[in-house]
Amino acid sequence: MLKSVRRCAPDCLLIFLDVSCPAGEFRTLRGVGVTSQASFVHRVRAQTERLGDTRSYTFVQGRRGQFTETRRTFTELDLEARAIAAWLGERRMADQAALLLYPAGLAFLDAFLGCLYSRVVAVPSPLPQTDPRALERAEGIIKDADVRLVLTDAASRPMLAEWLRSVGLDGRVECVATDEGPLADPAAWTMPRMDAGTLAYMQYTSGSTSEPRGVMLRHSNILHNEDSIYLALGAPLVGTGVGWLPHYHDMGLIGMLLQPVHSGGDLAFASPIDFVMRPALWLEMIDRYRAEYTVAPNFAYEWCLARVTDAQLAGLDLSSLRFAMNGAEPVRAETLRRVDERFGPAGWSPTVWAPGYGMAEATLLITCTPVGTGAVVGRFDPAELERHRAVPAEDGVELVASGRTDRMTVEIVDPETAEPLPEGHVGEIWVRGESVAQGYWQREEATRETFGARTAGGGGPYLRTGDLGFLRGGDLFVTGRIKDLIIVNGRNLYPQDIEETARGVHPAAGAVAAFGLDTGAEHVVVVQEVRPSRLGERTPAGLAAEVRAEIARAHAVSSVNVVLVERGGVSKTTSGKLQRRRTRQALLDGALPIVHAELSPGVRDLLGAGSPGVLGRDGHGERAGTHGPGPRVDEGA
Repeated sequence: MLKSVRRCAPDCLLIFLDVSCPAGEFRTLRGVGVTSQASFVHRVRAQTERLGDTRSYTFVQGRRGQFTETRRTFTELDLEARAIAAWLGERRMADQAALLLYPAGLAFLDAFLGCLYSRVVAVPSPLPQTDPRALERAEGIIKDADVRLVLTDAASRPMLAEWLRSVGLDGRVECVATDEGPLADPAAWTMPRMDAGTLAYMQYTSGSTSEPRGVMLRHSNILHNEDSIYLALGAPLVGTGVGWLPHYHDMGLIGMLLQPVHSGGDLAFASPIDFVMRPALWLEMIDRYRAEYTVAPNFAYEWCLARVTDAQLAGLDLSSLRFAMNGAEPVRAETLRRVDERFGPAGWSPTVWAPGYGMAEATLLITCTPVGTGAVVGRFDPAELERHRAVPAEDGVELVASGRTDRMTVEIVDPETAEPLPEGHVGEIWVRGESVAQGYWQREEATRETFGARTAGGGGPYLRTGDLGFLRGGDLFVTGRIKDLIIVNGRNLYPQDIEETARGVHPAAGAVAAFGLDTGAEHVVVVQEVRPSRLGERTPAGLAAEVRAEIARAHAVSSVNVVLVERGGVSKTTSGKLQRRRTRQALLDGALPIVHAELSPGVRDLLGAGSPGVLGRDGHGERAGTHGPGPRVDEGA
């Protein structure tokens, strides 16, 4: 049954069909596919049949200014996936979980689709190598998901086999490289029974809010969310994207890797390690491949501003870009302005900005700024925001809207009473729609609490995001997380606002996390990385005092504590999301590489001043190792 028709370009239409359409049906109108397949595998197979060798993925290695390209057409991708799927089918792996541990590259995509083709539950995760956190995470996933098979590449297999042996899992878990030649004959593959409700993969959350949990995503979730991204992009007949995001994160997997084969476009992508080492590579790829869209968190744009030189920017043409998603962390208006100013002469347009909001529990995308409109920035009275009301004010705090949606239901709800709130009131963001996941793997109580929420009137079920925000004119503004609020003398302080103030004090003031500590009274604590090379004549003590005074002045709070740490001291996830609670716990555990601390007596007593590894008697910290500069990305390239 025809449900709706939307014109997406002068010569094409996008048709949405009722779910009563026959399973596996694929219809086209003027070359545009309609997502009515029984599964994402049906979608990929249909796109392969339609586009074959005319569309491709290109993996780019661009160190030292030289491009090395490895290309895979849709036809070749399908062959690789069928070979892996045939092998998995021979081993009767259907409905079991396989852990995918790969460096950036095409081998991961082959394996991920191979799992889907064989009804094996794919579990992407960072390649651990020697990072203790990543090793611990991978071991936890193996035990949580009852993994018996690890898929990887030939270069990583010896290291992973030794690691499995060292933790006593080698007798239980087999480790197989998928890129040493066909594991089986692609022609031997047969499509297993699957439909929209079949479990496709599990996305283990990054741990920015709690211990990682396996989010269960069905084929229907992928199809619905990829359609949402396709519409946000303006539903182009042909689109070329570029990116470098980690494939084991929702934004990298859904927003970057799977969108081209879903919508029929091309993608050029690089390793996140290569981006961190030389961020100009990203801009060079936009120029080289005439990219129309890209996706990245806010820190990536800041990294380009900090590290791309004028010489690297000279001669680049960024005018092909129509859509630059900015999401996965708070979007800063100042970042957008600085990028516009710096990259404008190279063809960057302010209209390309597309701030968005999403999470793994909703596959990825919940809201997004429509293509071609640019960012929506509002100013709001900070005192009213503390009272959970969004009141416009010319000299207020700047907030960037995260876009809108007509594909999901977004409600702002009082988290205490479950009453829906009107526009302009701050509450918890609740979400309904086909992109919302099935729940958490083997966590029934957490699934009920997070995915089964109902309003006071019985509406639902909703996904409780744990994020605070408000709606204004159809746009969603995200203000913070419920558990991160700092309550001082009855006032609700948003850590993002305090962090913004701290960042602006001095160029030597780097990444920052703000949170509260209760010593009988609530204190504001700011942990901030310091860049010694930018201190100039200032001492760490002088910088800490300046940060403390500016926060006290700007936010009218008396008890402000500032802890300066070495680079890497502020905890972040592998995708760059700030981990305030992990940083807070590291402070309490005496595990931060402290350079200097300005503390009130109550906080000093709570932390045990004078204890080894916490604080010296003069408030200075003991140096506890060093960390390399720049964003940290766990990726085995």
